[in-house]
Amino acid sequence: MAKPLRSISSREEPHDNSAFSHHEACETCGSSDAKAVYDDEHGFCFSCNTYYHADGEVDEVEQIPEGFLKHSPLDLKGRGIRAVTCRAAGYGAVKHKGSWVQVADYRDDSGELIAQKIKTADKKFSIIGDGRNLGCWQKHRFKGGGKRLPLFEGETDCLAWQDKQPKWPAVAVPNGAAGAARAVARDIEFFESFGEVLICFDNDEAGRAAAIEVAQLLSPGKAKIMKVPEGCNDVCDAVAKGKYEQLVEAFWNAKTYRPDGIVTGDDLIDAILEEKDEPSVLYPWMGLNEKLHGLRTGELVTVCAGTGVGKSQLCRSLAVHLMREGKKVGYIALEESLARTGLSLLGLCVGKPLHIDREGVTEDDLRKVFEEEFKDKLYVYNHFGSMSSDNLLNRCRYLRLAEGCEYLIVDHLSILVSGWDSSTGDERRLIDNVMTSLRSQVCEATGAGMILVSHLKRVEGKSAERGGDPELSHLRGSQAISQLSDACVALSRDTMGEDPNLTTVRVLKNRFSGDLGLACHLRYDPDTGLHSEVNPDFEDEETPF
Repeated sequence: MAKPLRSISSREEPHDNSAFSHHEACETCGSSDAKAVYDDEHGFCFSCNTYYHADGEVDEVEQIPEGFLKHSPLDLKGRGIRAVTCRAAGYGAVKHKGSWVQVADYRDDSGELIAQKIKTADKKFSIIGDGRNLGCWQKHRFKGGGKRLPLFEGETDCLAWQDKQPKWPAVAVPNGAAGAARAVARDIEFFESFGEVLICFDNDEAGRAAAIEVAQLLSPGKAKIMKVPEGCNDVCDAVAKGKYEQLVEAFWNAKTYRPDGIVTGDDLIDAILEEKDEPSVLYPWMGLNEKLHGLRTGELVTVCAGTGVGKSQLCRSLAVHLMREGKKVGYIALEESLARTGLSLLGLCVGKPLHIDREGVTEDDLRKVFEEEFKDKLYVYNHFGSMSSDNLLNRCRYLRLAEGCEYLIVDHLSILVSGWDSSTGDERRLIDNVMTSLRSQVCEATGAGMILVSHLKRVEGKSAERGGDPELSHLRGSQAISQLSDACVALSRDTMGEDPNLTTVRVLKNRFSGDLGLACHLRYDPDTGLHSEVNPDFEDEETPF
């Protein structure tokens, strides 16, 4: 990989105030007069981008990969941005297809050039290179972990700020207001590493809406909205109108974002009248629908049972059902590999436990089923053994906000807690923290519906694994599980009894309708992996006709 041009370091800052002296030949590219020399003896070649330091050091010239444009930094006089700032940021101009265009280099975290954003004189944009899933512009220059990070809607706004405040890190979203939330969600760990994120988007309806959407992604109290001075549309406009001091004041006086939540009495009746029936997806089993009236986005449903009762298989059945109803599903299975999760889900579609036996099922068969059932609907988190709770919370938010998953399945809570920083307290406190984060940062903040698997603790008497009746007090570790869940569904079956494949399903909590108690009985077929709803009192009776 070619060595990227380095950014301006602290020892180079005096050059920002140096005066041009003369032009001379460049020793690197051989140009007769492209090298500019300044009165402090540093130089820069505008032909090959070589930087000559006053102490005799020369920055290595980056070899531009084939297919990318070799552009030169320039003074953007209309926006008050100097060439030295453009050079450090990888922004310049070049003649392309017969016309002058501005070019912004996009690099990955290692500094390798992966894409270029092209801007024409009439503000039309295009991408050279891999434009999929671009990270925020300039992110590669900063390791994160600072006090404040300004975030801008466009590259030139970011440049205008950096030109005046070169010591502060600053980044811009790659696709404007429309893609701002998706870009921030993709780089959420980077943004969370700063004490404050100051969001400064364009002063129009799209910019204001995007700023709020981004603010809601960040931890409470971290996001601040930085407003450009009155009468200005963006940062460049403020600088051009001589309102830089007001812009700096806006930076220091930016207000912490707090979501609206207080409704006046006059508005309450309007909110009541505008309330619509909450859309829901019915469960595949009638008994659960009679109790819970279906699954809804924004709600957290906890499925609890003892070890080996069948929580995971029930969740797989729900995932397949949701996808067949046209919903996108994010699946996070922490006890099994990516391949095991995929095979188990495919097995439900073909009626065969493929993780046990694939006889009679070809690769082509599996590809066909995957295309028909799961393509563009299923997103599985490949955890590679990583059980970090805050990492998984970020992935949940990404699956909802960036990939559009309406429902998330997390299996299971105990492993999620095992990855939490143990220094924060005992298991009960850890579960409190995780449940609060899942509820507030995922379900409420993003609107995702979540199905969460939780274990039951060992109790005296008949356990859920031997067909006993689970209670909310049997939830392992903390009552936050029941308190923060919208619904708790408990499974029990006598795994060592005469009918080990009969599962009893009870509703222990139901915030939506309050209807509790026995919901249904499900019979598991080991040969197909499927559940069917049955009435055990009449299962063995012969039909009289």
